[in-house]
Amino acid sequence: MDFPLIRLNPWYSGGCDGPPRVRLCALPYAGGTAAVFKDWPAALPSGVELLTAHLPGRGDRFAEPPLATLEETAEQLCAALPPSDLPTVVLGHSMGALLGYELAARLAARDRAPSLLIAAACRPPHVPPDGSGPATEQELAATLRDERPWDDALLDEELMEAVLPALVADIAAGDRYHRPRPRALDLPLKVYIGAGDDGTDWRTTLDWRACTARDCEVVVLPGGHYFVETDRTALLARVAADLAEVVA
Repeated sequence: MDFPLIRLNPWYSGGCDGPPRVRLCALPYAGGTAAVFKDWPAALPSGVELLTAHLPGRGDRFAEPPLATLEETAEQLCAALPPSDLPTVVLGHSMGALLGYELAARLAARDRAPSLLIAAACRPPHVPPDGSGPATEQELAATLRDERPWDDALLDEELMEAVLPALVADIAAGDRYHRPRPRALDLPLKVYIGAGDDGTDWRTTLDWRACTARDCEVVVLPGGHYFVETDRTALLARVAADLAEVVA
């Protein structure tokens, strides 16, 4: 069922089609906006309260400078998350998965631990970035156009110039992020990986097990790195199943 998302504060929009049973907090990939999740309400089961994150430097927060570190961003996301007694699931894709881990850790420290963390298409916090990304803004733009053919903004030179600073800032923050000894969270973890994702290998994915003291399940989904965009039907079916487990 579809339902509108209402702006709750500068950091989140949220909505639900009726009495909420579970909260899903969704965090986008590098340079992504809340629009990444715009089609999700129509595909989610009844009773899912969807909260989408609005990060500085993009969307309607375009004029704000992006935050320099993922830790700082996660701190702000934690402080802005509206209180709720609902079981909460935090889901992040790519850079958003690292934000999700940091957000979950901060919520747990405030006795608001999520019921589940879903980390999609991302290395774990203690595995350093491989440093193989594009060296210049021009190379980055070309790479992104190849990787994100659905993003019309990348095809428009003026729009590309506008969105590139947030992309560069996110990639730099992700490259700086590294926790050699991650905290093992006392909550279950699901790790989603695209079957065709050349940038994330099995060994790296399995290393997410160090980030939880509970069960860690690896889920293989159709698509490459950006299956959140290219294979939404399969992804959302899996998200719905995992949400159902939380409220069972």
